Amino acid sequence: MPNTNIADEISRLSTARNTIRNKMIALGLGTSTDLLDDLATEIDGIVNRGAVSATVQEGATYTIAAGYHNGSGTVSGVSGGGSYTLQSKSATPTKSQQNITPDNGYYGLSDVTVNAIPEAYQDVSSVTATADDVLASKIIVTANGTVTTGSMTNQGAVSKTLDATTSNQSYTVPKGFHNGSGTVQIVLETKSATPTTASQDITPTNGKVLSKVTVGAIPSNFADTSDSTGTSSDLLADKILYGYNPQTGAAVQITGGMTNNGAISGTIDGLTTMSYSVSAGYTSGGTVSLTTDIETALAAI
Repeated sequence: MPNTNIADEISRLSTARNTIRNKMIALGLGTSTDLLDDLATEIDGIVNRGAVSATVQEGATYTIAAGYHNGSGTVSGVSGGGSYTLQSKSATPTKSQQNITPDNGYYGLSDVTVNAIPEAYQDVSSVTATADDVLASKIIVTANGTVTTGSMTNQGAVSKTLDATTSNQSYTVPKGFHNGSGTVQIVLETKSATPTTASQDITPTNGKVLSKVTVGAIPSNFADTSDSTGTSSDLLADKILYGYNPQTGAAVQITGGMTNNGAISGTIDGLTTMSYSVSAGYTSGGTVSLTTDIETALAAI
């Protein structure tokens, strides 16, 4: 058995299919996309009419049935009638209406073969695209067969960088076609801040957007004063400390108001002076003693 080359067999079958397909298209029974099984079905549907003969009265017509005719049939006029020379014609559909008439010298048409619609023409009744749906300068045929030029703008690759400025916080994507390589982006940055006695606005550098702000711990020289109970009278004059104001909920600076009496010293004689009054305020210490006279008197008792 000779070797069979699959590629050669496929080529042979394709050539045979195309020959059959072209003949079926010419007969008006097939299309340019028919496969072998489609062509087989179409050929199987052809009726063998054999030799069909008919006699036609003058002025009458005879409709030739669809199918295969072996060429030996005849159509003749009634004896004694006129001599009629008929013409066979064919036409290919176009965008304009055609009137098929016999040429000079012919009594009429024996038949007209209307070829299949050319490949360049398609049924476009299902088209839904309009000019706005098609790129500018590109051409389509609308559902009613009108040749239309697209009007969609080709935006190409549109890119934009956003930042925190009022005029540049958003971007309106322009209407039209985008090729997919454009980008809309933001430039991120991080910042840090240390708490102070005043409020702080942490803003991004021009052209950037904050992704994180790190707020440091309260510095060690700042203390929580919410449990403070001291007032100025509890602190030596001209000394400073910080306390808490429960009305405002904030820390306050307190300047001392306590008098510094230094070292005190006094005497009691037991006769005219029975006591010694210690002044309000701070004292560094001191002595209160009896006078010599009262000491002598007490010693003699």
